[in-house]
Amino acid sequence: MIYLDVFNRDYLNSTPITGIVHPTDLSYLRRMFIFNKDAIENYYQERNFAVKNTHILSRILEHFPTYIQYDTFRYIDYSLDKLKYLAKHFKFTSDIERGIVHPGYFYGNENEEIIIASYELFNVQELTNNWKKAKSVYTLSHNRNDSRLLLPLGSDDGSKSGLCSLMINIPKLAVQYREFNKQQAAHELGNAEDGTMVLNKNHFVIKYVISNMMEDVIDHMLLNKVIDRFYGIETEIPKFKHRFKIFEPTVQIERYVDQTLDVITSKSLDFVNILHNIHLIFKIDASELLALPDISETNQVKWALFISRLDYMIFLFDVAKNKSTNKHYINDWKRLAKRIERDNRLSGIFSYEVEKDIKEKLYRITQM
Repeated sequence: MIYLDVFNRDYLNSTPITGIVHPTDLSYLRRMFIFNKDAIENYYQERNFAVKNTHILSRILEHFPTYIQYDTFRYIDYSLDKLKYLAKHFKFTSDIERGIVHPGYFYGNENEEIIIASYELFNVQELTNNWKKAKSVYTLSHNRNDSRLLLPLGSDDGSKSGLCSLMINIPKLAVQYREFNKQQAAHELGNAEDGTMVLNKNHFVIKYVISNMMEDVIDHMLLNKVIDRFYGIETEIPKFKHRFKIFEPTVQIERYVDQTLDVITSKSLDFVNILHNIHLIFKIDASELLALPDISETNQVKWALFISRLDYMIFLFDVAKNKSTNKHYINDWKRLAKRIERDNRLSGIFSYEVEKDIKEKLYRITQM
């Protein structure tokens, strides 16, 4: 995205990496959180929990019949045509729809959520072969800073709240759901013999969509811990926990956060290498996590992408030891913030409190 090179995947890949320091407990944390992620996925995929018919993903899937007679590529074309309709119908943000801000369908707790409906290229063969592990809903930002790792089911669980941003790859979700339906059709044929329960879209949503969001939940949680510690914000512990055992390596997380902050506050790093020094679990580091999706950047969607990175821009400015090293990034951000203010693109989208907070942050950027 123009003016946001720091979050551009191609730019990040071409920028030299320097001054990298690995926290002492990184390998241990990766083992523990991979174990936790697998335990959470297995628990929900081995049991037949279901969301309600009113869940936003369930409502989307109502619009996708299986159409077995279509090959996969024709079905993707069909889903692309549906994407335009769904963005308008559900008021999602897309390359042709400005959209609205939604209630906390995923992260609950009176959150407001920007939901981008889009199409990002994916490996079709890999998806059809491994659809149970595929990720079709991506978290671009959330606010949780606890290690209980609750599923983003939209419940008011006491987690930290705020503005969240998500992207739904509609064609990928549709193909994934179609493969699920093919499996259920096969089960239905043999149901009389083996007693296999035939599942529906509400089971699919929790088993294979929401449970597969955990990688993003975990990586953003660790990044949030680093940011919140820098600003002196306390961890907000949810009211609930999983019904099964997961590891919460509190001591190691605290040491990881302290060591990470020590590096990025004491060394004269540019913004890109600050992100490279915030090491994560499933993404290599924060630069990979915060890279914006490869989607059409029309005026309708630019505001949503910008807002999804607003807090990280301010954090990078605040945490950087040497501002002059990053002057070219800062000047770009100022231009973009002034353009968004001038075009009045954000007026009337958010609640009063969130809009006020965003405008204050935009002003901060213009004054950097």
